[in-house]
Amino acid sequence: MGPATSESRKHPRGRGNTVVLSLFWMTNECTDSTRVTVVRYCGRLRDPLTRATLNVYNINPMKQHSLYKKAMLIIPILYVIGVSVYMISHRAWFSPDQFFMVAVVAVILVGGRTKQFLWDWIPVLLLLFGYEYLRGLAPILTKNPNVWPMIRADQFMFGYLPSIKLQELLYTPTAPRWYDYVAVILYVSHFVIPMITAFIFWMVNRQAFKYFTAGFLVLSYLAFITYVIFPAMPPWMASTYGYIPPLQKIMDQVMGSFAHPISVPSVYRFFGANLVAAVPSLHAAYPFLIFLFIRQQISRLAYVISPYVLGVWFSVVYLGEHYVVDVIIGILYAIVAYVIVTGIAKKLHYA
Repeated sequence: MGPATSESRKHPRGRGNTVVLSLFWMTNECTDSTRVTVVRYCGRLRDPLTRATLNVYNINPMKQHSLYKKAMLIIPILYVIGVSVYMISHRAWFSPDQFFMVAVVAVILVGGRTKQFLWDWIPVLLLLFGYEYLRGLAPILTKNPNVWPMIRADQFMFGYLPSIKLQELLYTPTAPRWYDYVAVILYVSHFVIPMITAFIFWMVNRQAFKYFTAGFLVLSYLAFITYVIFPAMPPWMASTYGYIPPLQKIMDQVMGSFAHPISVPSVYRFFGANLVAAVPSLHAAYPFLIFLFIRQQISRLAYVISPYVLGVWFSVVYLGEHYVVDVIIGILYAIVAYVIVTGIAKKLHYA
């Protein structure tokens, strides 16, 4: 069979042309739009010659198109994950605006959905900016953080402070162990994992993306309201001021062994930090929210990621960033946000 001519590629619905286009399926001789045409047409072909030719060359247009779609789905996700790993390994905390720029590049690379991406993501990004700005104002609005309620709650549940006990049992100041590195990585991936989850949802199911980001925002703003009403001092700060026995700064020692830090522009540098935002623990709440929404879509996959969720909960206590009661309250907040969003979604669906 001779090479496909420009005329044959212009008219893919002809019998012989369909065969030629199928033979050149995975080459640059065939555009994406033509591939779609071939798939739709070949599915209806009853011509024995065309079917026989496709069989001889072991060509399955539907299968080829399915592989192409999977590649266009997997490539941007792997790209985003790869950049995220690089950023974290170089001590560059991946903020939502930085993630947004990386995700835009990923979408542009595969083409076809850039406008849709901007339409869906820009409102989410702006609302996150609003949350971060307000969160930075919380310390100005409240001057006296709560110290003892969380300490007493943990002592009531366990008879001791789990952060102190875990460090006594597991931490070696002169030689950090592998689990120290895992704990720090899980902790610093606080924002990037939810963003990657949102991106995967967007690539696979836009409706799931909208529900998840809505839950993420509801959870964040509920936490902000609590930070204003009930500012709470984390264990490491309570240790610094002498309210509880000394805690080791595991994060500082582990981070010192990471690659040389890089500086990436971010609007988050203009936002103030809130150091007394321990209750609820969003480090505990975000992973559980991810678990709930993944379980809604693919129940088995949710239990595959459960070690990540449990790992984050362990890490924030072990590193001295949160009390156990902070984690429990964070989990409850995640459930409330999930129930609010899914409840509204059901009402809108049946309205």
